[in-house]
Amino acid sequence: MQSKSLRATALLSISLGVLSFTNCLAQAQVAGASASALSAKNKSTGKPDAKAAAKPNDDVGGLPTFLLKVPGGDVLMGMPIDTFVEASSQAVYPFNPKFAYRDAAKNFATAMRRSSSMIGRKQIAVDTFFLGKWPVKNSEYIIFVDKRRADQIDVRPPLHWWRDGCKKDFDEHLPAIRKAFPKNSRGALYFWEREGHKLPYKLLDEKGKSNADHPVVYVSWRDANAFAASIGMRLPTEAELSRAMRGDGTRTWPGGKDHPDVYNEKMKVLLGMAKTTDLRTKPVGTVTGAMGPFGHLDMFGQVWQLVGDLGFNPMHGMDHFLKSWKELQKHKQGRLCERKPPFSGSKVIVKGGSYLSYGEPVQLMLDARAPIETSDALESVGFRLAKSIAPGYDYLYSLQRVEFDTSAFERDQGLAFDRLIGAERYTLAANGFPSDYEAVAFAPVNWLVDVKSATLKKLAEETLLKPILIGALASAAKFANGTKPGLYSVFYRQKGIPRKLRDAVKAGHKELVKAKKEAEKKAKREAKAGIKADPKKDTKPQKQKAVRKWRIEIKKFGLSDEDIIDPNAANGDLGYVIIDGIKIPTDHDAFILSTRGSMVSVLPGTNKKPIKANPVASRLIIEADEKGKSLVKLHFGIPLMRSNLKNLTKVVVFDLHALLDQVAPTEDKPWRLPKTGEPKKNK
Repeated sequence: MQSKSLRATALLSISLGVLSFTNCLAQAQVAGASASALSAKNKSTGKPDAKAAAKPNDDVGGLPTFLLKVPGGDVLMGMPIDTFVEASSQAVYPFNPKFAYRDAAKNFATAMRRSSSMIGRKQIAVDTFFLGKWPVKNSEYIIFVDKRRADQIDVRPPLHWWRDGCKKDFDEHLPAIRKAFPKNSRGALYFWEREGHKLPYKLLDEKGKSNADHPVVYVSWRDANAFAASIGMRLPTEAELSRAMRGDGTRTWPGGKDHPDVYNEKMKVLLGMAKTTDLRTKPVGTVTGAMGPFGHLDMFGQVWQLVGDLGFNPMHGMDHFLKSWKELQKHKQGRLCERKPPFSGSKVIVKGGSYLSYGEPVQLMLDARAPIETSDALESVGFRLAKSIAPGYDYLYSLQRVEFDTSAFERDQGLAFDRLIGAERYTLAANGFPSDYEAVAFAPVNWLVDVKSATLKKLAEETLLKPILIGALASAAKFANGTKPGLYSVFYRQKGIPRKLRDAVKAGHKELVKAKKEAEKKAKREAKAGIKADPKKDTKPQKQKAVRKWRIEIKKFGLSDEDIIDPNAANGDLGYVIIDGIKIPTDHDAFILSTRGSMVSVLPGTNKKPIKANPVASRLIIEADEKGKSLVKLHFGIPLMRSNLKNLTKVVVFDLHALLDQVAPTEDKPWRLPKTGEPKKNK
């Protein structure tokens, strides 16, 4: 791809010209998918596995009206070698494609090199889901920006909202920009990247006309995920976007049944990019030739669309790609492609081409895609939203993309998205866009410990020394204990304290109380004798005393001398230990919330202790507590050991309750709750 095709607005380490497929590899915490939403994922590879997914429930109501249903089915992804070579020939030499390798050899080789990772075709199953009828518009994204600004959360509005929408302010900043970035054509970009969260914005183009109905651009992958999470949605996977683009057909190029499946100059007219004045974003839906088979607008040639998958990797796996590559090298014309694509697990992809793809038509193939950094904000890159059937799934899924700390996870432990449970409720404005979104969701880890032999009793005892990670909890409302809305790792700790700590607390308490009494007696004697305290003596360095063993022990649990001298410590149990400054009760089980690597609050355990039992279906109900607040009750099972996944017969069953600071569901304002069913069996 040429640099003009994306026209970067951030420092790009993008390999310009590379078009390719990615597999649906996710971050380490993403293993599996919702049983009734996104296609299930294989726990070891993270790839979609529709055969393992539960049958989707299409009975969904109360969703925003801009979503269109994409029926579940198979989609062909990737290109057979002969088709790939032929399509590349059409793109570079549309007037006489069969002679492209001879008369336009250099351009032909370049086109194949820049798109070679789309080679190799497979049929992929995709479950039913919902997809935005159009790419997210400026008028929709500004709601998110306005709310963040009102909540005093840093948010960077798209560059052109300031540059074009507030031209006077932009011009006033030019001297500072030139001073900070002398002789740099990207100075305004760098200034916006640094100061964008402070700058004003309006939805006006360079001529002062409203661009409210244009697709939003200059939004990074991370910001797009944050926006999606705010209204309980997510970015589509590549398989889903391919399904919405190709449907049940086999087309290589955009266009319906009335248009031949070839590239020629008429394609530019079809996609509204034949004239110079067309080379910009347009109001959504104005290019009728860019419609997908299920009615989605602007699927091709308007703006590149971000995909949720993390990683620019072979879509069908490296083995499949290498097999296809060998086939390409044996092809009489295909062997002109000499270099493999530079895959990268840290990049993300965009699909669909843009109004700038007129100069490099290979970008308009249905299988084409380009890699970018997660922080890139580009002039011709936008996004559209996807929605899973399972309530709450997308909210947690999108949040963990941008603000989830995985340092506590063991390698490949991940979250079991196939056992995620959630609930949600939309309030829609007159235009059908969400004016409010409420949700709560929990995803357990795939397994508790990575050992060959473990018992629940031993594991529970070990939680006294180190609480164990059990999953992630997301809430759009504040918790009743004051914890802010957001996504948290959840740890479990059994009630009680280790014997060594109890003995240390007893010993420390006894010693400190004795020392305190002796100090008090000494002070009384000196006062009675008229001896005044010597300030100089008090400031003299004291000889370092040997560190007591009990002090070493209590320090492991965050306790200090001030804690140990408390009268409640006489029996060796203060009733709490301290982790990251948070008091964790020891007189009952506790579920601990953590974020950014630190414990932040505690949810009290229930009367139901974790037990080992047969696999159970995850359950969630919401009840009103005595004050009418939402009491969320979660019931779920987690395999004790990683090795259990091969033959899952027993799980550790937990009951977790969370009280939210919001009104409980009512008959006139119900929540979407999960459907209960039998748990899936691991294959």
